[in-house]
Amino acid sequence: MPICTNCFSDFEITDEEIKFLERISPVFPANGTGDGKKFQIPEPKMCSDCRLANRTAHRNEQYLHSNKSYITGKPLISLYSQEAEFSKNYKICTIEEWWSDSWDALDYGQDFDFNRPFFEQFYELSMKIPHANLMQMNNENSPYSTGTAYCKNCHMINCSENDENCYYGKLIQSCRDIMDSDYVYDSELIYGSFYVRKCYNCKYVSYCQDCTDCLFSENLRGCKNCFLCTNLINKEFCYLNQQLSKEEYQEKVKNVLASPELLKECFTLLDDLRKKRIYKFANVVNCDNSTGDLLINCRNCTDCFEVNDSQDCKYVTVGVNTQDLIDCSNMYLKPEFCYQTLGTIGVFNVNFCLYVFNSHDVWYSDFCFNCENLFGCSGLRNKKYCIFNKQYSREEYEVLVAKIIEHMTQTQEWGQYFPIKYSPFGYNESVAGLYLPLTKEQAKAKGYNWQDSDPREYKPQNYVVPEKISDVKDDILNEILACAKCGKNYKIISQELKRLREIDFPIPKRCPNCRQEERMKLHNPRKVWYRKCMNCGKDIATTFAPEREEKVYCEECYLAEVY
Repeated sequence: MPICTNCFSDFEITDEEIKFLERISPVFPANGTGDGKKFQIPEPKMCSDCRLANRTAHRNEQYLHSNKSYITGKPLISLYSQEAEFSKNYKICTIEEWWSDSWDALDYGQDFDFNRPFFEQFYELSMKIPHANLMQMNNENSPYSTGTAYCKNCHMINCSENDENCYYGKLIQSCRDIMDSDYVYDSELIYGSFYVRKCYNCKYVSYCQDCTDCLFSENLRGCKNCFLCTNLINKEFCYLNQQLSKEEYQEKVKNVLASPELLKECFTLLDDLRKKRIYKFANVVNCDNSTGDLLINCRNCTDCFEVNDSQDCKYVTVGVNTQDLIDCSNMYLKPEFCYQTLGTIGVFNVNFCLYVFNSHDVWYSDFCFNCENLFGCSGLRNKKYCIFNKQYSREEYEVLVAKIIEHMTQTQEWGQYFPIKYSPFGYNESVAGLYLPLTKEQAKAKGYNWQDSDPREYKPQNYVVPEKISDVKDDILNEILACAKCGKNYKIISQELKRLREIDFPIPKRCPNCRQEERMKLHNPRKVWYRKCMNCGKDIATTFAPEREEKVYCEECYLAEVY
């Protein structure tokens, strides 16, 4: 069994993975001949967790910095820090400037140097190419969001599409009026929640679907007016899982929400309920022969997470309509036949890439759109047969790619993803830091980048925030608050204050990032353990580690108990 070169743990490479690598290994003419040679992609050297970290360390979803356009010098908000040593030399511009005709990525083309490693040269090319400050598409009045499309009046959301009036969250899809929530789909008026679908006017709920007017609850289906409840289906006017009359329920809820002390106690009570409730082995719906969590309509998907309508995938995190992928993240709109790639839309046979859209047959490239047959390119649009941003004929392209792969095989780079040390983000500001957190000492020991805190963002708070939202004046919008957990400064925006007044909830005492970190604790690790159902002893594949104390049941036992 191989040993991971990063964490030194044992890991398995299955026959299916080996067959997949055989299928996607490219064929090019070798040694200047017309004969085709298959360039076998080697088996991975790192375990799946370390491959996930290596891939997602190149993605920053939520940490924004002040920067300026290299074209106009005007200030802008950017994913890239202009002060960090590892990112200050990147050329940053606005999204509009990036998509304009004022520059051509082929102007930055360079010859491949066979005396130097591939990744070192690609990093130099990437540093020369302009980068858009954020990842956005067709948004309106949503300047502080990234990884978003077709969003209107949104603030500090990411990985989200088709939203309106949403603030502070991740993976919000086709929603309105969502705040401080993550993994929210087809919902409206949601606050402080995690993984909800088709819900309305719910606060501090998680893993709920088709619910209305529910608070401080988890794992409800088709419920209305439930407070501090778990594992209920089609119930109304329940408090602590006890059935009340409409009048009793309304009086109980009114008294709790009117008291800041009782409202705080609700968080403790909800935590206690979570520890006691019965859990299904995984959140999977209509799936066949699939393992992982948060899966819907999947077939033959192994160790996948947050994946919908997909088949024949392994080690995929966040995907929609995916097929035949291994070791990929954030893949959308029918990506097929991809390996070790992050951030795509509508691609085929795209491997070892980062942010490639509507393209096919692309290798070791980033930020390329509507392209085909690229190798080692950055920032190209509507191009084909390019290597390191230089144009070639098809014949020249195939011969040179074969030589470069042979060189990469000698340098042991072929089959490896872009090294973390070349990421423009600190590990702690990347998605890897969210999925697989490390301390600064651990990250630096591995040679990873680290984004240090800016002392200017940690000023003391002089403003006393009233406990009740009814006592909060508009002057709070001009004040700088300090997070009760990390000490970082944050502000309350007018839309946020308006929403809090509408729902009669207090001003949050933690910054948006700490609030999200707390919500993300509701997401189990992206790792599968094989253990026994705690009721019948049946084998289950679950994201609950064996040492955890929650009651974890197989599907049959769970359905018998809850339904």
